[in-house]
Amino acid sequence: MSDSVELRLVKLEELVAHQQTAIEDLSRQLADQWKQTERLRHEYSQLTNRFQEVEEAALGSQQPQKPPHW
Repeated sequence: MSDSVELRLVKLEELVAHQQTAIEDLSRQLADQWKQTERLRHEYSQLTNRFQEVEEAALGSQQPQKPPHW
């Protein structure tokens, strides 16, 4: 092969190697973000349930009533 073709081939191989590394990094970051999103969804669900329990305990058997002008 000529030197220019070999040089182009080496540059392409380097580019592919860098792109592969970048793709692996992005994939890892995406997986980490997915785990964090799922954890936050779970925490949100727990907080929502806890808030409802506290609200029900505070209200007791009282039902919210409409104001008298309704």
